[in-house]
Amino acid sequence: MMQGEHGKWHWSCCLRPALGMLLWLAGAAALALAWWAVWRRELVWGLEPLAWYWNALILGVLALGCKGHGSGHCGTCMPESK
Repeated sequence: MMQGEHGKWHWSCCLRPALGMLLWLAGAAALALAWWAVWRRELVWGLEPLAWYWNALILGVLALGCKGHGSGHCGTCMPESK
């Protein structure tokens, strides 16, 4: 896994955005599975369409929470060049 220019992983600028992207992808996959379950009119992996919709909603809200505020740089990772 790529660690950037600084060689360390920090929560606010490295891990949190990566976790947010992972949650967005999982939410999009859950939404696609919900649509698939509605279209096929059957269970997908043992879950009903409503369960897939709830999973997509919860994963999307968690992804928004990982977005956070600020510039995305903690100063340790990307020190300002002088």
